[in-house]
Amino acid sequence: MININSETGDIISLQSFNYEEFKTFQFKVQATDSGVPPLSSNVTVNIFILDENDNRPTVLAPYSEHGSVNSENIPYSAEAGYFVAKIRAVDADSGYNALLSYHLSEPKGNNLFRIGTSTGEIRTKRRMSDNDLKTHPLVVLVSDNGEPSLSATVSIDVVVVESTADIQTQFRHVPIKEESFSDLNLYLLIAIVSVSVIFLLSLISLIAVKCHRTDGSFSRRNLNACVAIHGSDYTLLNVCYLQCMQYDEE
Repeated sequence: MININSETGDIISLQSFNYEEFKTFQFKVQATDSGVPPLSSNVTVNIFILDENDNRPTVLAPYSEHGSVNSENIPYSAEAGYFVAKIRAVDADSGYNALLSYHLSEPKGNNLFRIGTSTGEIRTKRRMSDNDLKTHPLVVLVSDNGEPSLSATVSIDVVVVESTADIQTQFRHVPIKEESFSDLNLYLLIAIVSVSVIFLLSLISLIAVKCHRTDGSFSRRNLNACVAIHGSDYTLLNVCYLQCMQYDEE
C-alpha cells in the first residue's frame, strides 16, 4: 500500500484509499545509521484516512432517480400546506459530506409547491385556482454538503384531481397478505384444550372422591347412633342399617 524512500524517508502511497473501506492503519519504520556497529531506532506511523466527497446522493424507494417519472395525486380542494410527497435520500460519505439538502429545481419560480430543505417534504403553498395546470411536473434536486457538491435529481408529476376519492396512492397497489391459521397455532390450541380437559376431569374426580368419603363417614355415624340407641335389639338394628344404606343410595 505504501513505500518509503530509504534515503530521504519520504512515505509514498502506492494506491488510493477509500474512507468507507477503512479509516486508519499503521506501520513501523526503522532508521539505521552507517556506523560500526550500525545503530537503529524504530517508530510507529499511524495513517488516518480523511473522507472525500466521492459519493453522490442516492434517492430511496418508492421514487427513483432522474430518468423515470413518478406520479402523485392531490385533490383540487387541497388547502395550503397539504402534504404531497416525501423524498428520501442517503449518502455513503461521512460527516458533513453526507448532509443532504432538498430543492425544487424545476419549474423555476414555482409559487404552488415548496419543499422542506432538510426534510424533503413537498407541500402546497396555497389553494388551487382555475388558472392552475392540472399536471405539475416537478424536479427535485438532492445535494450533499461536500466540496465540490454532488447531487441527484428525481422527477415527480403532481396531478390535480377533483376529489379525494380519485386519489390512488402506491399503498393501494400493495397486495395484502392473507393471514393463515398456521400449524403452530393449531398445535397450541390443541395443547390448551387438552390441558383444560385434564384439569376439568381431575377436578371432577377429586370432588367425587371427597363426596364419597363424606357420605361414607355420615352413614357410619348414623349406624353407630342406631347401635347406641337400640343396643342388642337386632331387629331394630337391621332396620336402621337398611335406612342408612337407603340414604347412601339416594
